Amino acid sequence: MKSLFCLGMAAVASLSMGQVLNANPTANNGTGGIFMQFTAVNSVSLTSFDTFVATGTGSANIQFWTRSGPYTGFTASNAGWTLHDTATIGDSENNTLVNVNMADINIAAGDVLSVYMHGTTRGIRYFGTGTVSNTNFSNADLLLFTNISRTGTVAFGGSQFTPRALAGNVNYTVVPEPMTMVAMGAGLLALARRRRAK
Repeated sequence: MKSLFCLGMAAVASLSMGQVLNANPTANNGTGGIFMQFTAVNSVSLTSFDTFVATGTGSANIQFWTRSGPYTGFTASNAGWTLHDTATIGDSENNTLVNVNMADINIAAGDVLSVYMHGTTRGIRYFGTGTVSNTNFSNADLLLFTNISRTGTVAFGGSQFTPRALAGNVNYTVVPEPMTMVAMGAGLLALARRRRAK
């Protein structure tokens, strides 16, 4: 029975292991904030972003805003957006790829969710000479479209530029669907009964 429990835990762990969606590997423009539109193929939780933060002194505050659906046409005002979290990184991360953790952002399979990541003390840097190939990224779990930035330290303020795309990576976990968990539980129960019958 203990081995079955361990097997079940291993299966759950494998379903929720950390995954990465890579965007542009380098930043060549900035700074301010970047808009991202996610389409979930599978249910996921976005856990952190690897991104480039502008050179400066002192810690950097990074805001994460979210809204349901595409961001196109909704980049000049926070109307319809929710401030999901504000993360802080130390003062030593200057113009290098740094990991920024925020409260998990959950996206159900089939849903479209936009995320706006904006540095309010030291801005986010991004890829600034992009073409279509630099604004669309995907893997088996997620599709990412990112083509607009805003400059300055005020979210939704400053000037807007396009195409400007995320530089860095999106870190996430796949969230098992409830029916997957039920099926897994039923399978383990059947295995346990077979073992007892022997």
